[in-house]
Amino acid sequence: MILDRFILKVVDRTWHSRCLKCVECEATLADKCFLKNGQLFCKEDFFKYAIPHSSKRFGTRCAVCEQGIPPTQVVRRAQDNVYHLQCFVCILCSRQLNTGDEFYLMEDRKLVCKSDYDAAKSKGQLMLVDGTGLSDSGGDAPNKRPRTTITAKQLETLKNAYNASPKPARHVREQLSQDTGLDMRVVQVWFQNR
Repeated sequence: MILDRFILKVVDRTWHSRCLKCVECEATLADKCFLKNGQLFCKEDFFKYAIPHSSKRFGTRCAVCEQGIPPTQVVRRAQDNVYHLQCFVCILCSRQLNTGDEFYLMEDRKLVCKSDYDAAKSKGQLMLVDGTGLSDSGGDAPNKRPRTTITAKQLETLKNAYNASPKPARHVREQLSQDTGLDMRVVQVWFQNR
């Protein structure tokens, strides 16, 4: 029976205020809570853990370390993959990849900076699928192009040009390439994808 002055209601169930707790950290849930599979979580634990003693997570996970990523954390993206900033590194030289750096996204969701990939390709070596290192390969090199990260300023310039003309002439694309510092091909593909 709930005889308290306040009753908490979550998804058509009533709770004593002292009983509404996160199943992971047991913190009292007063403002927000997250419900999954009948269990209540605080925001931090919902995005970090989920079901106790389970490897399954509900929130976004880093493509490299597979740890949960809270929605407030700054991340990097490559295609559909999301990375912690500290995990967005070249697997060969461990260099932190930044906005504007060119890199290759391998099949195992790991990243290789352009210079390391080009060096491996020039030596006739290819990346292993598991990303553990380089190996000689008798097959043809995969036709992967470097990924380009576009900065917010570059994106704003491209969007303004798109609003002016969705299909700009070549001389306009050349000017955009000079203004943004992006390769002409990147500008062209951006407009095609848009």
